Amino acid sequence: MRVFFIAAIALFLNLNIASAALEGFSDRTAIPDWAHSSIATLSEKEVMSGNSDGTFAPDRPMNRAEFCKVLVQATGVEKYLPLESSFPDVERSDWFFDYVETAHEYGWLEGYPDGTFQPGSKINRAEAAKIMANAFGLEVAPEAEDEPWYKKYFRTLLQKELLPHGAEYTDLKPNHNPTRSEIAEQLFRIMKKTGHLTSFDIVQADDVPEPNQTENSNSAPESFTYQSPETIQTLPAEQDAGTLYIYKDESLPKKKTVSKNQRDVIAHQLKLQSKNGIVELAGLQFRRVGNGIYSDFNDLWLEEAGRRISDRIHPYKELIHIPLKQTRLAIGSSIKKITLKVDMSQTAKSGNNSRWVLHIPEWIDANTEKKVGFFPFGGISIEVE
Repeated sequence: MRVFFIAAIALFLNLNIASAALEGFSDRTAIPDWAHSSIATLSEKEVMSGNSDGTFAPDRPMNRAEFCKVLVQATGVEKYLPLESSFPDVERSDWFFDYVETAHEYGWLEGYPDGTFQPGSKINRAEAAKIMANAFGLEVAPEAEDEPWYKKYFRTLLQKELLPHGAEYTDLKPNHNPTRSEIAEQLFRIMKKTGHLTSFDIVQADDVPEPNQTENSNSAPESFTYQSPETIQTLPAEQDAGTLYIYKDESLPKKKTVSKNQRDVIAHQLKLQSKNGIVELAGLQFRRVGNGIYSDFNDLWLEEAGRRISDRIHPYKELIHIPLKQTRLAIGSSIKKITLKVDMSQTAKSGNNSRWVLHIPEWIDANTEKKVGFFPFGGISIEVE
């Protein structure tokens, strides 16, 4: 049986407390406890923000234009700015024009049968379920015969434990207009599920107790819908292969500013150790998250003890598998530091930020199924100056 040690976010020493992160909102006492971490994290990540009067308005519903803006910022996609509007009730001069057009261009949503978008209309749960499933690329459940159009999206969220807070599948109230708190909490979980948020990003609520740390935890990590089409070929398990322990190098800074075309940049560093046997490492897989894009990077490679142990990999997508070069790396009782390094591209866009993340144990190509660590592991947030 696979042994996974999944630790809760509160163990990260550099996490802030949600109550402190919410101090900027004058109505912070009205924010429900269950939404503290969600709203604080999305506020820190500039996915959701307050209003001009200093409030967050946790109980106010969200309209369709606002929802488009939040999703564009949550997914980090490049905004689309056409010459003409796709809808008669959306003008180029509207603040939400590029957000609505981006959501439409990516196929997340459509207009109404009369051709309008109705930006000021309140979003309901049925619409939100469909748009979020499309925006985050969730594999949608098949449609059953003679059921409402939204049911398959609700089933999709049910299967992935992403239903709205406190909602029951049997009584989801598709026409209900979710509040900003409800949307923030649901979006927060979807972003975690799909890797758009890592443990490194999350602002922890001050009322969440630390987890019971036991190595015998059999909790499986969250499944991710964007698994690489190139399946990692895990090495055959050897009888004497030990338990692989993975730690993040806590000396790494949280953020780093780099210039275009800068070379030999440290993006991540992990410490690996094996107990009760030798583990052979054959490669690692990382996913880029943030508002940047993989083309901001020229090459990625792995180093150990100052020597390069992989070929330089030119990224062509957000999810990159880096196999070790020629020989496998033996991991024993002595800790080995594996460093992910990158070269920035000359075309990297100023203001873009990216983090390379090791999400789940399956992204470690090794000859053991026993991989223990605080997944996911987020690297340095690299911002292009």
